[in-house]
Amino acid sequence: MTLGPDEEEDFTREPAPPLPIEASVAVAPASAAPVPAVAAVPAPTTEGCNSSSSQSLIFGGGGHFLTKYGNQQNDREVRQRARVDGPRASGGTDSGSAPGRIQVQLNASLVQSRTSDKILQIVDLHLESFNAVNLITALHRLATVCIAAKKGHLRRDVRFKRLMHRLADTLRSANAGALKPQDLSNVAWALTKLSLLNASLFGHLADHIMLTISSFEPVNLSMTLWAFARSGFLDEKLFRAAAAEVKNQLVDFQPQQIANTTWAMAKSGFVDESLFMSAADLALEKLNEFQPMNYSMLLYSFALAKLPHPRLFEEVGRQCTVQALSSALSAPHVITNLALAYSEAGVANEQVFQVVALVASSTLYNFRTQQIATLTQAFARANVSNERLFSCISQAVVGRLAEFKHQDLEDLLSAYKGLGLSIADITHAIQAQQCQDSDTGGRCWLVLAFFLSLFFVLAMWRVQTG
Repeated sequence: MTLGPDEEEDFTREPAPPLPIEASVAVAPASAAPVPAVAAVPAPTTEGCNSSSSQSLIFGGGGHFLTKYGNQQNDREVRQRARVDGPRASGGTDSGSAPGRIQVQLNASLVQSRTSDKILQIVDLHLESFNAVNLITALHRLATVCIAAKKGHLRRDVRFKRLMHRLADTLRSANAGALKPQDLSNVAWALTKLSLLNASLFGHLADHIMLTISSFEPVNLSMTLWAFARSGFLDEKLFRAAAAEVKNQLVDFQPQQIANTTWAMAKSGFVDESLFMSAADLALEKLNEFQPMNYSMLLYSFALAKLPHPRLFEEVGRQCTVQALSSALSAPHVITNLALAYSEAGVANEQVFQVVALVASSTLYNFRTQQIATLTQAFARANVSNERLFSCISQAVVGRLAEFKHQDLEDLLSAYKGLGLSIADITHAIQAQQCQDSDTGGRCWLVLAFFLSLFFVLAMWRVQTG
């Protein structure tokens, strides 16, 4: 089962959390316009859309989105772009230097806004003056600061709907090449982050991307492929063209970008075997640069694509030490990915499973219930039983039984049976909960019956005394 990068916890019936969006860092080249990393640190605050502490998802060190538009108002390139885009994208604002200054100032305000309401206030007051850069900045900032629980509310906001209507018009009417690779990958990322699965928008994006794909850099390519795969929009022509460009630039890909790209292709079902083999060779050369999140995701990609690579799995296994996995960002995702990758690929690496079991046993309280079920299934598929781990899993299930979905419990119990492990504690807890629910339901009916009887008695009394 998969916990996707969608923070709404929209669980899907696939194996492994492929790309936790707050789990790792992808940094754009300093010479390029900043673009949001597919996965970044730190995670957006969990206080809601209006939290003031959210940081940009572009740089792990706290960089800001499109800062060259917000902080360098004398930048010649920015002013030139604002003057060109202004009249066309802002609905008729005056041409010349004034629109450029206004749009630069608006972008600075959007970048500095730390809450969704503040961003939407700017949208509400100044949308008619927005150019394409302002539209994309506003969308990205909203995707950055808004947590999963508030995304539905944001999508229903009339100000947000107006922003999206303008963005759709811009994508539909923009001339070929008017939107740069950074613009397009930023939009794809933000739409995916906000779960705006709009086929029309992604279709227009794909059209623009196809026209400029040769200008895409590794960070743009990997992010765009990730967004389309995560959103479920497989455009075969786009993936085919992107795969060719990835091959041309693969030597320049960083570990996170390699993992993002292979995952996107495996997830979408578009598996270019030669690209995967080249990615494996490059990963082996750069393995010391890979973080656990990167190599766990990379291995899962190969398992999902059904392309076993014995040497890659063997060398990554050497990197899987207790220290490395214990200190990994988002350790539950890393551990679950690794267990699934080795079990799905049919690679029996006893050392990896022992390390995974040891780390999971001491950190199981950090696992989501779905991850616990998925980890259990992975061990069962690999036919590996670890007494300490499964004792901890049993305790976790009993203690958090109400949190488990019915399907997760069924999968977990099936895994226990497959390994010949006792399920007595878990089934006892389930029966106790069912009895409690039954008793609660019975008490509710008694209370309801009492009030109905009381209502009937009062009604009869009123009739008699009427």
